[in-house]
Amino acid sequence: MRDVGAAEHLTPIIWRRRDGYLFSDEPADWIEYEKKQFRLVLGCLTRLITGTLDPHLARYPDDEWAQLASAQLTGVRATLAQLTK
Repeated sequence: MRDVGAAEHLTPIIWRRRDGYLFSDEPADWIEYEKKQFRLVLGCLTRLITGTLDPHLARYPDDEWAQLASAQLTGVRATLAQLTK
């Protein structure tokens, strides 16, 4: 419902701890929320890389799938890091 409402009214929806979900007309609010969401995704991705993929590659360095995943996720990780600034 929130996503549909935001798309129909062309007003981004954000979430704040004190207010919950709300529609905001302030671009600064949107950017703050977007950066926080990217930080969350970056944290999850970093934990996946360091906790699972890196040990996988250390144990099986010639694993083609792990090499591919590492190469792709390195770029995604760098992009997310830039978006959080």
